[in-house]
Amino acid sequence: MLKVSFRHVLGCLAVAASATAVAQTSAESQLLARLNQVRAQGVTCPGSGRRPVAGALAFSNTHAQAAQIQANYMTSSGQITHTGMGGTTPRIRAASTGVNAVSVTEIIFMGKGLNPEAAIQWWLHSPVHCFWMNEARYTHAGASIVQGSRGTSYVVVLSSQPK
Repeated sequence: MLKVSFRHVLGCLAVAASATAVAQTSAESQLLARLNQVRAQGVTCPGSGRRPVAGALAFSNTHAQAAQIQANYMTSSGQITHTGMGGTTPRIRAASTGVNAVSVTEIIFMGKGLNPEAAIQWWLHSPVHCFWMNEARYTHAGASIVQGSRGTSYVVVLSSQPK
């Protein structure tokens, strides 16, 4: 059985993240713009009720790199999961790309084809995702959309103000 240390996984993630600067695609930019529209309106989420207006999320390349790590993993594995390669969490992936914030989370979706609005609509109908995508403490975000034979993964990493 292969034993992989936590430091090894974190190191691999850091190398993968630093190897490529993430340029936002048109679809990823649309996803973040639409997310900011939702936050500017305030929404009613299933289970938690009316969420107040939240400020716009500032784009962050380091957040987009963390999102890309998980979107690549989800697309290659075909799994819709917040647990990544080697058991990593959203906070670990974000830290590996340089995100240093008190609060970090991610919202995920997997669908067919390229349709950012489908991800937004699914999140708005999910009690947990709707709540977190409209949480005012989150001020920074980055998105990644990765298409593959097993589906299209949508990942947005959000965080509070960097430390």
